[in-house]
Amino acid sequence: MHAFTTVVPLVLSVLAVALPAELQERGSTPYTDTFDDLKTSVVAPQLFPVGLYHGIKYGGVVVLRPIEGAASVVPHSKPQQAGAAGPIDLLQLGQLTLNTYAQLVRGPGVKSFDLQSFYFGLGTDTGTTEGLAQGGTLAVTGFDVKGNQVPTVSLSYAPKGSQNQPLKLAVLPSSYRNLANVSIGVATSSPLTERTYIALDDVKHVNYS
Repeated sequence: MHAFTTVVPLVLSVLAVALPAELQERGSTPYTDTFDDLKTSVVAPQLFPVGLYHGIKYGGVVVLRPIEGAASVVPHSKPQQAGAAGPIDLLQLGQLTLNTYAQLVRGPGVKSFDLQSFYFGLGTDTGTTEGLAQGGTLAVTGFDVKGNQVPTVSLSYAPKGSQNQPLKLAVLPSSYRNLANVSIGVATSSPLTERTYIALDDVKHVNYS
């Protein structure tokens, strides 16, 4: 019995040494980004970028509070959602060209993150939160912390009406782990790809520190 109690701590200490340092020290924190606690303006939402939120830097994304009864798409969790609109330039990722796009990048103190799911919709970009819902395809891709590009995921959106349309749930595959950044962009839409805005809500991710 004495020999057994001596061996067990020894085995555990050997296993601890064998494990990579990042696995021994890794801490995880789950988040659901609703954007409801961020400031915005119905008149000029472009003046209120999301920025750094729950450890993730949102690039090209502003905070939107859709106008009741006149919105193209409505938040999954009211009253607010995030939106990427009107490209300043195009994003070229290999053979993939994204017109309107949003970027999620790990923030300070975040070693990597897993992107699990989000709700999305597409509408016309009018410079305000009013507009018309429209169908189209999103392309999602990104890079892990080792610099490897993760497989591109294609997501379709087909609203049944032109206003006040619900967002659609997108669940990402298990390859969207240990990420450094993710790009979510409009690959195609109708009628005008270059004037389409992306609505995002309830973005679920796990941060590792």
